[in-house]
Amino acid sequence: MTLRDIARVAGCHFTTVSLALRGRPEIPPATRERIHRVARELGYEPDPLLASLASYRHDRRGARYRATLAWVTNFPTRRGWADEEIYREYHHGARDRSQILGYDLQEFWLRDDAMTPARASQILVARGISGLLLAPQPAPSMVLDLEWARFSAVAIGYSVASPALHMVGPNQYRCVKLAMEKLLERAYRRIGLVILQASDDRVDHNWLAGYLVMQQSLARRDRLPALLLPRWDEAAFAAWLERHRPDAIISKCAEALPALRRLGYHLPRDLGAAFLTRVKPTREVSGVSESPLEVGAAAVDFLAGMIHRNDRGIPDRPRRLLIEGEWFDGRTVRAAR
Repeated sequence: MTLRDIARVAGCHFTTVSLALRGRPEIPPATRERIHRVARELGYEPDPLLASLASYRHDRRGARYRATLAWVTNFPTRRGWADEEIYREYHHGARDRSQILGYDLQEFWLRDDAMTPARASQILVARGISGLLLAPQPAPSMVLDLEWARFSAVAIGYSVASPALHMVGPNQYRCVKLAMEKLLERAYRRIGLVILQASDDRVDHNWLAGYLVMQQSLARRDRLPALLLPRWDEAAFAAWLERHRPDAIISKCAEALPALRRLGYHLPRDLGAAFLTRVKPTREVSGVSESPLEVGAAAVDFLAGMIHRNDRGIPDRPRRLLIEGEWFDGRTVRAAR
């Protein structure tokens, strides 16, 4: 019996199970209680020696405080980034890994009063901060200007276009391929993609790239054009459905599910629907989680390694570390045959 077994039954991510079984306060009490109940029903018994070792390692690492890392944000408001659930999960993963490694993670807002690139750099250096974790930006293709030679820096996701820094993020290309593969396993054949253009832009078009590659594996009669919308448009969505008659869709648009119901579709009887960027998977909705906690943790690991090597400035050859997603079954697609 593993944490992943409990997660499958409880309908959540295995990292949520791990945090809940450790009594972490960021997991809602009702969720913790449900996960504990499932664990008891499945006969899960934690290994006390492993738990003791983990606690010992956490205590020793936590005591060796070395430095502060900055969670650098650039939204129009100080906490604007936190409006996106997946960005909050990135931050949670980064914060927890920072604590394990002996770092403190502090927010730093680039649009504070009278802030300039030079002043921002001076403040960071004055606070003894040399490691910058650049949170996702409010728009794709953003340009950031700091005195980069003073810092080790890692971006989360593709939204920082300049300078070209090391990046850690979800593997959206493989996430959409995974969704296609799972739908094909369930005997869906005419599978469409519905997404906002801005969403595809900010991931370097990896959503569309994965979809187009998978479309080439289908019979010609089953290939469908993606619906890329400049903004959500239910009328355009309805017209696309009527014209192309998909038997399943993949979407990142939260508006798609209620729109399908308003249009009279019964899921999964009339149409299958898989959703990308499922932050907290539930039994109600099928789709792919981008593993945001793991993304945040991996970004801190990458940044800590740079700090240890005194690796600062804009890299000659930026590296990209991509974290795999995970499929979750729900009630919006039929069961696998």
